[in-house]
Amino acid sequence: MLLGLDVGGTFTDAVIIDGHRVVASAKRRTTKDNLMQGIGEALDAILQHFDTTNIDQVTLSTTVVTNTIVEEKEQVVDLFVVTGPGRNVDDIFPVNPIYLQGYTDHRGIVVERTPTNAVRHIAEMVQSRSGTDLAAVSAKFGVRNPQEELSITEALKDRYNTISNGSLLSGSLSFPRRTISAYFNSAVTPVFTVFKKNVEDALSVRNIKAPLHILKADGGSLPMEHMVSRPVETAFTGPAATVLGLSALGAIGNEHTVALDIGGTTTDISLWKQGRPLMTKSGVSIREYPSAVRSFAVTSVGIGGESVVRVVDGEITVGPERVGPSVALGGTEPTLGDALIVLGYACYGKVGLAERAMEVLANRLSASTNGDTTQTQQQLAEDVTASGVAQSIVNKALQTIQHGIDEVVRAENKRPIYVVADIVNPDVFVPAQIVVVGGTAPSLGPSIGKYLDLPITIPENAAVANAIGAALALSTIELTVHVDTKRRLLVIPELGIKQQTCTLKRVEQVVERAKEALSEEALRLGLGKDQDIEVISVEDFPVVEGWQSMERLITVKVQLAAGVKQYVE
Repeated sequence: MLLGLDVGGTFTDAVIIDGHRVVASAKRRTTKDNLMQGIGEALDAILQHFDTTNIDQVTLSTTVVTNTIVEEKEQVVDLFVVTGPGRNVDDIFPVNPIYLQGYTDHRGIVVERTPTNAVRHIAEMVQSRSGTDLAAVSAKFGVRNPQEELSITEALKDRYNTISNGSLLSGSLSFPRRTISAYFNSAVTPVFTVFKKNVEDALSVRNIKAPLHILKADGGSLPMEHMVSRPVETAFTGPAATVLGLSALGAIGNEHTVALDIGGTTTDISLWKQGRPLMTKSGVSIREYPSAVRSFAVTSVGIGGESVVRVVDGEITVGPERVGPSVALGGTEPTLGDALIVLGYACYGKVGLAERAMEVLANRLSASTNGDTTQTQQQLAEDVTASGVAQSIVNKALQTIQHGIDEVVRAENKRPIYVVADIVNPDVFVPAQIVVVGGTAPSLGPSIGKYLDLPITIPENAAVANAIGAALALSTIELTVHVDTKRRLLVIPELGIKQQTCTLKRVEQVVERAKEALSEEALRLGLGKDQDIEVISVEDFPVVEGWQSMERLITVKVQLAAGVKQYVE
């Protein structure tokens, strides 16, 4: 049996999958002040009729890292950078970096070494001011030769408990992105470590001894123990769980599809082509900072089942704020959910309380439309019954969702074209269908289909699609292999490997070496033996000397193919 947990902003969902079928599911409120309370309640709800010793794996997606970043509650980090010659980078990182002497060029040659004694002296002065035991180290062209980063890390070990390296987190070029990933990785490590222990304790109390995995932003899962060194990759796993859940439920097809995950606070929008979700080009932005963390291209708009409804200047507003549960569930302010209940689209809580909330809003609208009114206000004033106001609220929500979809589609169709094939055969995204999941999917989904005039699908178990996606996520890791044929140099930055006796000369040989390295690392981590290996990218640049091209710079990026295990229904 597989157990999946999704800790969302409003609800925590849990499922048990046995024989490729959901045999138990639960949805409980996320307790933000004490996440483990909501997680425990969801676990207890699904485990009461099952022998926990039969659980083979537990996989969860969580908002703990995302919330820490969004709310700017991350810890202080001393950021050490080796930039060599080039622009000042003070303005592109969350904090002013500490510049260290040294330089590695684009070929991976260490032109100037970073003095170890100088590193220790600088760290002593910096730490006396910051008082932190968290550090991050990133060097320009560190992916071509991680030696300087590793040497600096070794010099800092006696002073810092946690040190993140840019090249170990990503093998891709882009010094700023790697540096930002390293900074946030260290910044969220303390909160992630506490969360890990709490989850392990909660499982232990319930006699669950199965391996614990956690979802990553790119849709793969890895053992929790491995993720302690790279917790930044667990940011934005909610959208990843959504995408995997949609894949598992088999509702996408090959048409251009807009998928919506409507929760209690937000609606996540993803686009799909030929049955595959679109990915971010280089990495997800963490706050306003572009990182190297690979992620699905998902955009959120502030509309959910518990989006607060207010009357402002004679106009109804819906979201983006959420202040608590719907009035029908004991909340203090009316929500989109209350409107859906009054219209008969949703069936939960106390209908009378929802109706009263709509009547209060109607009275406020009536009071605000005296005197000069806009055309919209006049229309609202003509129908200030509870059901009329409820329909106006739903229409406002639909407008916001449509605007969000239009913006996402527009951005996709303006995306830069990098290959000739896309110029010859442009694949303009034109939505052909809508697929809706999430807790609010059954109540708002049909209205979305009518409003957008598109076919709509709400799959079975849509309300717990994220937990299903987490439970069925395949394990995935990514490696980069860089070869400089002239220098006989091979580097695998994510593993800190540098070999100077490489005899590989052709792209095909480097691809095979990359696959071998990935298989070995997967075996070390205890991941899927039979899982496909996917070649993400291949770069092959000639080295021109004396008007001839005799040598090459070859970079190959591979990963265990992301996706979901087989699922029936």
